[in-house]
Amino acid sequence: MIPITEFKRTLVTSALPYVNNVPHLGNIICTLRADIYSRFLKLSGKDAIFICGTDESGTRTEIEAEKRKLSPAAYCKTMHDEILKNFKMLDIEFDYFGRTSSDSNVRFTQEIFNDLDKKGWIIEKKITLLYCAHDDRYLPDSYVEGTCPHCGSPDAKGDQCDECSKFIEPAELKDPKCKLCGKKPEVREDTHLFLDLPKIAPQLKIWIGSKKEWKGIIRNLPLAWIKEGLEPRCISRNLKWGIKIPKEGYDGKVFYVWFDAPIGYISFTADWALENKKDWKAWWQSKDTRIVHFLGKDNVPFHTIIWPVELMSNDRWNLPDYIASNEYLNYEGRQFSKSRNVGIFTSDLARLGFDSAIWRFYLSVTLPEHKDYDFDWQDLMNKINNELVANMGNFFFRTLSFAKKNFGDVPAAKLNADDKAVLKRAEKLKDKYVKKLEGFELKEGIKTVLEISNLANQYFQKNEPWVLVKKDKERCGTVINVCLCLSSLLGKLLYPFVPSASRDLWKQIGYGSDVNSGGLEYKLKAGQKIGDIGILFKKIEKEDVDKCKILFSGKR
Repeated sequence: MIPITEFKRTLVTSALPYVNNVPHLGNIICTLRADIYSRFLKLSGKDAIFICGTDESGTRTEIEAEKRKLSPAAYCKTMHDEILKNFKMLDIEFDYFGRTSSDSNVRFTQEIFNDLDKKGWIIEKKITLLYCAHDDRYLPDSYVEGTCPHCGSPDAKGDQCDECSKFIEPAELKDPKCKLCGKKPEVREDTHLFLDLPKIAPQLKIWIGSKKEWKGIIRNLPLAWIKEGLEPRCISRNLKWGIKIPKEGYDGKVFYVWFDAPIGYISFTADWALENKKDWKAWWQSKDTRIVHFLGKDNVPFHTIIWPVELMSNDRWNLPDYIASNEYLNYEGRQFSKSRNVGIFTSDLARLGFDSAIWRFYLSVTLPEHKDYDFDWQDLMNKINNELVANMGNFFFRTLSFAKKNFGDVPAAKLNADDKAVLKRAEKLKDKYVKKLEGFELKEGIKTVLEISNLANQYFQKNEPWVLVKKDKERCGTVINVCLCLSSLLGKLLYPFVPSASRDLWKQIGYGSDVNSGGLEYKLKAGQKIGDIGILFKKIEKEDVDKCKILFSGKR
């Protein structure tokens, strides 16, 4: 992994939520990981921004808008606001949350297309398309399904098969069906624009091959496809809503949603820079900037092949430095489904009444970074009650309430060998935490926080301050000083994962500054006044879990 210190700044992005629906808990994994990583960088004193926004082009936007009797523009604005509101309930903090239908994204998309065209990387081809006579519309991408021509999966979509991850053109599907009416579509011929991927493949292979720190699917999948032989990729669609193609003869067509969506990373950065009086070019055209994408494994092909090719249209663009992909979060053995009421969607969070710290902690300790994971209500209750409440929360409350009652402020310390050994062990665990987060092993990072919490609890129990305070208050003060230092360290390291609880803990310890200030320094000075003490984490009751299990089972 290239050290962070080699870069002056880091631009963090996550996959753009599509406006056809609000995200479910599985969808937000990449967003949460990006938020955790962005917060960690800022906590560490690094210059970083987290950029995201809504993906608004495509067939589904037109259809969902029609259902609600809204214009696509009005529908997209409504969904953008709703999605952002739900993210805020999870304490996800973007530096900018834009929209791919913005004027800036239109400008950058058309500019990149023109550069690709000038390089000779755009070609025209006559293709066969699927047209539904019943619904009077062409059926690109997600509104046609059928059997994959490569692996035989019966649930392939019109642009990609989730089973084998192969790119597909809609007319290639076997036994295609319109997802709107279920009827078999007609085949029609039309002229469209394509990225000439075979022509670009050698340059793409060299670039991916240079990324020695890339592992697993993000390296092996695109290299395997290049070895097999890439096919030209269609980038135009027969739609009204979308970014217009600035080329003669294409007045009635728009760009494919996946062509303009990642360009949003650039346009959102430019919009953020304009609002904050910054230079957006420093983030996209300076070689001392690092670009990191967080996304689900289904988005890997587009971000390792299509998106880099777009950036290669002009030498001035920075290419991605790292792509942190994740596996899937499923819901109790099934896929999330809004129509069948299976699983939790972000629009459900407000009525459930759980604090953001509950969701963020559980999702963090179960992150599907290397393999799929099943959300399970019993598992949620066990991890919250045993690891967050009984372990960490209990240590905070016992330490702070004892310190407040018996000292009122941070007592002075005369450390013995055992005290120093505990603090040294905690410092080593902090270093481990930093390495894990710098290496995008976020789940391992929060496990390290729990290791420190276990260490702190063992120290508290071993030294029995409730006994010491009666016979040796000076020694008791040292023990409480160490416990408060460990609380301070935990508060710092928890911040990227559960920021709201971390901020509350910071106030209770008595800090006047924000937890995000001062880098990773956590040592306390004697005499700091302890704040008002309260319980940070609430236990989840089984009756609440049982109700939720029924509520989101799809069996109501």
